[in-house]
Order: sequence, then structure tokens, then C-alpha cells
Amino acid sequence: MIKKLIIFLVFLSYTQFTVADAIVNIEDMRREGDIGFFTSLSLAVSASRGNKIRDSLSAQIRFDKNTDTYDSFLVLKKDERKTNTVKWSDATMIHGRFVLKNDTIYDLEMFAQRGENPFFRYLQRDVLGAGARITVNDHARLGLGFLTEDEEDMNNLRTKTERIASYFHDDYEISENIDFNLTVYYQPSIKSSDDYKSSLIGALDFKMNEKFKVTLQYNTFYDSDPPVTALKRDKGIATNFSYSF
Repeated sequence: MIKKLIIFLVFLSYTQFTVADAIVNIEDMRREGDIGFFTSLSLAVSASRGNKIRDSLSAQIRFDKNTDTYDSFLVLKKDERKTNTVKWSDATMIHGRFVLKNDTIYDLEMFAQRGENPFFRYLQRDVLGAGARITVNDHARLGLGFLTEDEEDMNNLRTKTERIASYFHDDYEISENIDFNLTVYYQPSIKSSDDYKSSLIGALDFKMNEKFKVTLQYNTFYDSDPPVTALKRDKGIATNFSYSF
């Protein structure tokens, strides 16, 4: 059964590059409750030869440092795709987050992110924000705060927007080694409610052992006011193979 499942997930990992980009699932990778320094690595590679030569690479590394008083992590991700040696996708992202813990259900959370996606959405997008991370129960979290967004589109036009930063995350244990987690983000502009960004991420985590995990992820992203060269909605499916050490 496990072998059939792995074969199925490997097949899906090759299809992810022909569907859409997968959003980095920040919430699914948190190490809440764990104390120490942790590193995890995710990698997906696909290639085909024939009428067309296709090569795709997706790599991600994450560093966590948790103590009794704070949680922190840094994520770096790189995606690259080529057809007949011509690059048609090249995206990078860096995301850092710092959470000050206390004895209440409200923790102070600060975050910064830089993204580049010059083939599809924007040349550059920088985000800086802070807010409260609220413990709803032992498996659900709610985030509420503010962020400032600095975005440069493909025509070198720059826009700065202040937004409300909100999210909800919940983990559901299906069985001893299988979890389903759901994350919803909603980021409306403070100046105009018609300008908002939202995303939904659903993921099935298959824990093969203490260090190795396979995740089947579906995500959808919506931008009510995207750059002129981008569509309002993106969807993605991906299979991620992660190893922690």
C-alpha cells in the first residue's frame, strides 16, 4: 500500500510543473512546541526528452530556531523551468518570521518576505508586517495584523499598499501518520476593500518516519487588482518530499 502511494505521489510531482505554481505553505512547516535548531530540505526535479526538452527544478530549504521565549524560522525557495533550453519560469522567495511567546493566547508575530517572479506576476515584491498570533485551540491558529507591500510589475511600475494581514490555520489528524491541514489568507487594502489578495491551501501530510514526509498540496490564489501582465487567479497542485535533520 505504501509503495503504491509513493508511486502515485511521484507521478503527481511530475504534473505539478504543468499546472501552476505551488504556494509555499508557511503554516504547515512550523515547529511549534519543539525546542532547538532544525533544518528541512525539499526538492523536486522533473525532465522529459523527445519532441520537446523539458527540465524543471524546485528546491526549498528552511531553518528553525525555537526557544522557550520565541520561535523563528527562515525559508528560501527557488523554482526554475526550461523548454528546449529556453527558460520560461524563474521564481525565488525568501521569508522570515519571528514569534515572541508568552503565557497568554496572544503572541507577537513579525515577518518579512521578498519575492521575484519576472516571467509571470512581478519583478519584485517586498512585504513587511507584524501582528498577533492567536491560539484558538491545540490545533488551530488565527493571525491578525498589518503589512506594507512594495511591488514592482513587469513594466517597472511600483506600487505601495498597506494591508490588513489575516490568516486561519487548522490541522486535522486523519490517522496516526496522515494529517490534513487547511490555511486561509485574506489581505485587504486598508484604503480600498475592492483591492484584496486571498489564498487557500489544503495539504495532506504523509509521515513516512520521523524525518521524511510526503505532502500532497492544492492551492488557489486570487488578486483582485493584479499587475497588468498577470491573471487574477492562480491554481496549483504539487507533491513535496521533505527531509528534516
